[in-house]
Amino acid sequence: MKRSLFILIMLLSACAVKPPVQEMSNARSAIKVAQEIPGSTIKSETYLKSAETALEEAAEAIREERYEKARGKALQAKRDAQTAARIKQSNQQ
Repeated sequence: MKRSLFILIMLLSACAVKPPVQEMSNARSAIKVAQEIPGSTIKSETYLKSAETALEEAAEAIREERYEKARGKALQAKRDAQTAARIKQSNQQ
């Protein structure tokens, strides 16, 4: 009985996890914004490349249905893109 209950709970919790659609969209938008800001430095390009790589890894994790990993990679991509944008903006001033 306990084993059946445990399996049922595991199945239900697995169904509750959804692909990180919003996080992926936010990451893509942040990368686009960073790419469109003129000027670049080695540091900003490093962060931008890191963001693009994290987004690709997030997409791969979604294909593998590893949604928590995908969510983490999408959030990392957004943070790295925002950092790249801040660096680019600070160099314009």
